[in-house]
Amino acid sequence: MGRVRRNAGFTLIELMITVVLIGILAAIAIPNFLAYQAKSRRAEAYANVVSIATSELTLKAESDNYFDAGPFPDSAPYGGLGTHKMTWDAASVAEYAELGWSPEGEVAYTYEVNAGISSPCSCATCFTATAHGDVDGDGSRGAVMYVYPEEVAGVITECPSGMFAYGTPLRRGSVTEKVYKEAAVNYAVDEF
Repeated sequence: MGRVRRNAGFTLIELMITVVLIGILAAIAIPNFLAYQAKSRRAEAYANVVSIATSELTLKAESDNYFDAGPFPDSAPYGGLGTHKMTWDAASVAEYAELGWSPEGEVAYTYEVNAGISSPCSCATCFTATAHGDVDGDGSRGAVMYVYPEEVAGVITECPSGMFAYGTPLRRGSVTEKVYKEAAVNYAVDEF
């Protein structure tokens, strides 16, 4: 009489191959997923620095001056910058009241504006809005900036970021082309 083969399950080899394949797929997918999460969190900074710049230009048209603001909200009570959200608290509202700007809801970044009024800058006709954050949680602070320079007789003067004095962001892949009048990541610091 012949042997009857029972199909009761998978062999150990088949299970090990499946586990290895799942591990390889996870090793590829998880870092990409984390990068996509950080990029989606960074979208907040892009929107807010453009909104701050619009408010600055409106204020300049109305009162002929720009506005300076320190970094708010204070990230210290939250353990510093990271992947968590921070409340736009009463101190933040008071700091940005003259500018007439506030974000919607909680924020993942700390925002500041340097217009050369209370920090070293050679003009009072330029400004830089900066969002400081660590939305990928790697411990390295990143910056999204909007630099609005002054140009007189072909000479461009720009305000650095106030808190950390970041330079003007460069176009990705360039070593000389600066990004003005649009939101840009300062890749010299950290991407996220």
